[in-house]
Amino acid sequence: MSRFASRGALAALIVVGACELETVSVPKTTPSVVVHAVLNPSASEQVVLVERTLTGAVHVTDPHFNPDDPIQSAGGIPITGAIVEIIDSSGTVVRGVEDVTVMPNGDGRGVYRVPILGGLLRLGQRYQLHIRTPQGEEVTAFTRVPLPEVTTTGGLTETINRDHDSLDVTWQRADRARTYAMRVESPFGPFFLFTDSLHLRLTGDLRNLFANDLQRVLVPGFHQDILVAAVDSNFFDYYRTNNDPFTGAGIISRINGGLGLFGSLVTLTNGTLTVVADQTQPIEGRFRVTTNGANTTPAASFNLYIESPAARSDGPAALSGRWITQSIANPHGEGLIGTIKGTTVTIALLSNQLATDTLDVFDGQLRGDTLSGAFRKAGTAVFTRQ
Repeated sequence: MSRFASRGALAALIVVGACELETVSVPKTTPSVVVHAVLNPSASEQVVLVERTLTGAVHVTDPHFNPDDPIQSAGGIPITGAIVEIIDSSGTVVRGVEDVTVMPNGDGRGVYRVPILGGLLRLGQRYQLHIRTPQGEEVTAFTRVPLPEVTTTGGLTETINRDHDSLDVTWQRADRARTYAMRVESPFGPFFLFTDSLHLRLTGDLRNLFANDLQRVLVPGFHQDILVAAVDSNFFDYYRTNNDPFTGAGIISRINGGLGLFGSLVTLTNGTLTVVADQTQPIEGRFRVTTNGANTTPAASFNLYIESPAARSDGPAALSGRWITQSIANPHGEGLIGTIKGTTVTIALLSNQLATDTLDVFDGQLRGDTLSGAFRKAGTAVFTRQ
């Protein structure tokens, strides 16, 4: 009996505890200034984002990201009308211009462009960021730009077969660098890592730890930009840490009077990887449109790969590849992703090579060398293997 009684008492405590939790009022926190800026010698100008922390005092609508309005469209609270300055080691001050003051549609609040040509940044030198908000808040930060011995442009541009090749990347050391960063763009989000080494090897089986489904980093059919850069301590510490609500440990920020990042990054080597793979399955290969119902279909051809085989015999395999536009005046290629289950094929035509940005979807059937079906926006089409 005592065993059941103790369970009842425990249940009562849980109910009481729940009621007590519901009556606790969480006090609003004081909003802080948040800054994000990275000095980059490869940039035509230096960009500083200035906003406020989210405290619940301001209603934020569901975000629909707009690159021309990165703070507001991502659900942030921009600080507009601030004075934003970058000061070099000689004391020269360059003031930023807020996008909203020059854009007619009201976009770009909190985005300040400081007209310092990247090529004029003094490598190895110290820079100061100074911000004064309309409310009188003063924010300062400092960074020292790494000083590399050697840099190259386009040195990593090559074609790589994911089934057989690996990519060996080497670079020269950079003075004043805290560490080195590698970034590879992919349709499922960028792959990013820090290293103290001067050499890395990427294999075709490498998985993207930052993608939701741990997709592979190299995706056949895509042209993937790759970058190796030297970064300062501010950049390294900010991106290697995060906020932990249980331990209280948080992001390392060296912004005086606010939070965020003022760092620097210098590209050591970069390029574009054209990723391919063996094409041995019936769905793999190049298919060119031969029948175009309304002459309005977006794709002139598909080049298809099995990106990942089906996890189960009754499940779909993942497709990737590239599609070429119908435009005769300006033909160009973009990435695609999709699935095949049996003979049923679904292909999503991507814009900007992003899995989250779909231009149209083709639903079809594979019969021998013919892929026939319809685009959801642009009508029927038949593609034949070339």
